[in-house]
Amino acid sequence: MVRLSGPSETHNRHKIAFTDQVRDVIRISDIVLCILDARYVEQSRVRELEDLVIDSGKVLVHVVNKTDLLSKEDLDKLKSIKDLSNPVFISVKTKQGVGDLRRRIQILAKRVEGFEKVHVGVVGYPNVGKSVLLSFLARRAAAPSSPHSGFTKAIRKVRFAKGIHLLDAPGVIPPTESLFEGKDMKKLALLGVHTPQNVKAPDLILDEIVKNFPGVVEKFYELEESGDVEAILQELGQRWKILKKKGEVDEDKTARRVLVDWQEGRIAH
Repeated sequence: MVRLSGPSETHNRHKIAFTDQVRDVIRISDIVLCILDARYVEQSRVRELEDLVIDSGKVLVHVVNKTDLLSKEDLDKLKSIKDLSNPVFISVKTKQGVGDLRRRIQILAKRVEGFEKVHVGVVGYPNVGKSVLLSFLARRAAAPSSPHSGFTKAIRKVRFAKGIHLLDAPGVIPPTESLFEGKDMKKLALLGVHTPQNVKAPDLILDEIVKNFPGVVEKFYELEESGDVEAILQELGQRWKILKKKGEVDEDKTARRVLVDWQEGRIAH
């Protein structure tokens, strides 16, 4: 089994940064799978968590999920990112790449000292597909999953193969982002960490999507491309009859409905 390196200032700093379950998963694990959202690779990375994994002497594997939501061109660009560690590109929806990930785990596990007993941690933001992926890797419904973020409340341990077990911890949210304010609030809503029903100013979240992915929202809803969020909400609100008492479009509710389509992966790009 891989031995822990001695404590460092970075490691000590992170002892207060994450929940006990997340720290325990990293402490116990020999290999740590950090699950990322293919649409927002940089935003879904938790650098402090990656530092903690590396400082602890563990093998870090970046698992980029939701690749089915990208065009081939965007996926090719994604694969050119240089600083990802042992990257594997997958889609839990289509199961593409899951076999590659299984083989990667088995190869890395054989390199662990004391191969007879290896633990593989699964960490990342809430709602990036950790629990569903865990079930695929274990070839059974190993971890309950839910479309609502934060469903996993405690560590779950399931068998991956002889001598190899997977550990699933609650989703990670760095403390600086826990208030869901400002840019952090926007990022967490885009990632699906904060559900559309609970976000503040959903029109601002939609504006971020429209700016970052020009024409994608309009194409999905068969609208003329404008880049104008207000125009989009007005047309969709009228189409869906999401109106206030005076017949005006309820832009707040309309924006939340669009965010549901976005977070659940219906709007691909």
